[in-house]
Amino acid sequence: MSHQPLGLYIHVPFCTVKCSYCDFNSYAGIDDMQAGWEQAALKELSLWAPRLSGREVSTIFIGGGTPSLLPGESIERLLNSIRSAMRLAPDAEITLEANPESVHPDRLAAYRDAGVNRISMGVQSLDSSELVFLDRIHSAGRAEEAFAEIRAAGFDNVNLDLIYGLPGQSLATWQSTLNQVLCWSGDGPDHISCYALTVEEGTPLAARVASGRVIEADPDHVAEIADWTADRLAAAGFEQYETSNYTRRGLKCRHNLIYWRNQEYAAIGPGAHGFIDGVRFHVVRSPKAYIDRLRDATASLEGEQGLPSPAIAGAERVGELENIVDTLTSGLRLMEGVDETSLPPAYQELRPVLDWAVKNALAQRQAGRLRLTKRGHEIANEIFVRLLAPTTP
Repeated sequence: MSHQPLGLYIHVPFCTVKCSYCDFNSYAGIDDMQAGWEQAALKELSLWAPRLSGREVSTIFIGGGTPSLLPGESIERLLNSIRSAMRLAPDAEITLEANPESVHPDRLAAYRDAGVNRISMGVQSLDSSELVFLDRIHSAGRAEEAFAEIRAAGFDNVNLDLIYGLPGQSLATWQSTLNQVLCWSGDGPDHISCYALTVEEGTPLAARVASGRVIEADPDHVAEIADWTADRLAAAGFEQYETSNYTRRGLKCRHNLIYWRNQEYAAIGPGAHGFIDGVRFHVVRSPKAYIDRLRDATASLEGEQGLPSPAIAGAERVGELENIVDTLTSGLRLMEGVDETSLPPAYQELRPVLDWAVKNALAQRQAGRLRLTKRGHEIANEIFVRLLAPTTP
C-alpha cells in the first residue's frame, strides 16, 4: 500500500458568465445539465473506486467552473459516495471553489455539513473598472459580504484568488485591493493566491491583445507589483510558500502541494486532468459527451491505458526523464525547492542546466535541496525552458 498522499480532483463545468481571460473548461448557460453531470460524476467515482483500493485519499478539490452554483445536496451525495467507496483520510482537506455572486448561507451550511472544510473564492479585484474588464459580475461590496458569510458558516480555512498585472492597472489600485481583503471580517483570509494575469491562447482576451485593442502590462511594472505584494503579505504575517501562494497558520493548500510535488491524483469530470500510476490523462472536455460516455458505463468499459473510466479521452505513460522534468518545473515553484538526492540517475542529463542556474545566482544548493533565489523565481520560465531542451544550458 502506497503511503504517498493521493489527491482527488472533481471538475464542475458550470459558470454564470464565461470570463474573457479564462481558459478553464467551463460553460455558461448549461445549467440544465447539472443533474446529468452529477449522475455521470457519481458513476465515474464508482468506476475509479476499485482502482484506488488500498490508497487513502488525503485531499479532495472540487473546482471549476463555479462549484458554488451546485446545491448542497449534490455536494453531499458526491462526498458520501467517496466515503462509501474509497478510503478518505480522517483529516482530509476538502476544498470547494466559489464565486461571490453564487455564495449563499444555506448552501454554505450544507457544504460544511457535507464535509467541505476549505473554501477558495475567486475575487480577482475590488476595483469596479477592473472587474468589468475581467467580466466578473460581483461588486467589491458583494465580495466582502460573501467572505463574511463564509466565515459565519464556520469555515476557518479560506483562500482568496486575486489577479494583478492587468492592462493599465496602477500599483495603487492593486494595493487598495490587497489592503482591503486583509481587513475583511477583522483579520482577512487564511490563504491568498496572487496570480499575474496570463493571456491564454484561444481566449477572447488573447484575441483582443492580438488585435491591439488591449495592451499587455509592462513586465517591469508587473515585477514591481509582485515585489510589493510579497513584502506586504510578509508584514501581515503570511508565509510565501510558492511563487503565487501565501498562507498564515501553516494552512498551505495540501491539494496543490500534491501537484507541485509531482505526486499522484485521480481526476473526474469533463476536462479534468489526472496523474496516476505513472500515467497522465485527461477526461473528454464536452459536458454532453462526458454524460453520454458514462450513462451506460460498466466496469468492463475501460478508458485509455487501462484506466477505469470510458470518459478518459487521452492518456500517456510518462517516461523517466520527462517525469524528472515535471518534478523540477513544478517543485522549483515551491520555496522548499526540490530534494536533488531523491532524483533517479537520469537526473544527471539535466544537471548542467541547474548548475548553470546556480552559477548565475538563479538557484542555490543547501543540504541536498535545490531552491530558486528571488531572481530565479522572477525569471523561472527561462530555467524551465532550458530544462525542456537540456542540450543548451
